[in-house]
This record gives sequence, C-alpha cells and structure tokens, in this order.
Amino acid sequence: MGDRMAKFNRRRIAETARILPVNSAASIVGSAKGQAFVEFGMVIILFLLLCFAVMEFGWLMFAQMNVQQAVDDGGRYASTGQEGSSGQRVANIVSFIQNEISVPNVNVAQSIIICSLANGAPAGTAPTCYNGSPSSSPAGSGAAGGPSATVTISLVTPLTLMTPLLSKFFSGGNYTFTSSTTFKNESFSPSTTD
Repeated sequence: MGDRMAKFNRRRIAETARILPVNSAASIVGSAKGQAFVEFGMVIILFLLLCFAVMEFGWLMFAQMNVQQAVDDGGRYASTGQEGSSGQRVANIVSFIQNEISVPNVNVAQSIIICSLANGAPAGTAPTCYNGSPSSSPAGSGAAGGPSATVTISLVTPLTLMTPLLSKFFSGGNYTFTSSTTFKNESFSPSTTD
C-alpha cells in the first residue's frame, strides 16, 4: 500500500504542476523589478516636491531678508539727511534702496511708501507721504521729513515663485511681503528737507 500511495502522490504532484506552473526565477525577478519601479515612481514624486518646496522656501527667505536689510539701510541713509542735489532727497533714498537689493525684478520706485511726521506734531496730524505712484513726484514731497521727524519707509514686494506646482498655492503665483522700518531723523540742516 505504501508504494501505491507514493505513486499516487507523484502523479498528483505532476498533474498539479501542469495546472499551476511553478514560477521560474526569471518571473520572480521580473515581478520584483516591476514592484520596485512602481514604488520608486510613487516616492520620487513626493521627494521632488519636498526638494522644490525647500528650495522655494529658502529663496523666499533670502529675498525677504535681503529686501528688509535694504530698507533698513535706506532708513539709516535717510535719517542722516543726505541728498545728492537740492530737492532730490526722496529720489536718492529710493535709489539707495534699489542699489542695495540683489533680488531681481524688485522695482522700489513703484512699490515704496515714505511717510514722515514732524517732531511735536499735534495728535491727529496726517503724515506727509510719497507713495511711489506715477502721480506722486519724489521731488519736493517732504516725505523724508526734517530734523527730528519720525519717518516710516515701507516696501511691498511681490515675488514670483519658481516652481509652477507650488505657485498654485499662492494667489497669482506670487508671494507678497512688506518690509518696513521706522526711525527718527538726526539733527541735520533743515535746508536738506525736501
């Protein structure tokens, strides 16, 4: 009976092998390659998105710090009362800030707001402002203030994001920030007040 059972088992195994073929080593390796390729495709998308987000964030932080530093330096320059020629103090401040910025496509002349309030001005007094619009002339505006005046310089900067996929998360594909500084003018000759 033992021989019969052994014969039966061998025949049964042979029949099963014809119905359910044993996977060859080549098909197992091919299956593993395909699975690895699909997994790689899923992970690489997330990895690249993360890399681009880190680069974009770094660029935005650099730009914001660079523009803020330029506005601070412009405020220091303005507080000394310097001007290249009579009636050009605000234009010189705008030019000074523009030269300090190393971020491309930032137009200081169109985006700057300079407002001053004379020292000891009564409460409710409106400040004198230059807003960078074409109708606002920097010459003779008085926006940079006189000696001991409190002056605020603000610069609104829109930056276009480099990555199109990430730019969809920001309105208009731009990241907009405001850099500002407030200072009190030093004592200088009132003749340099525009």
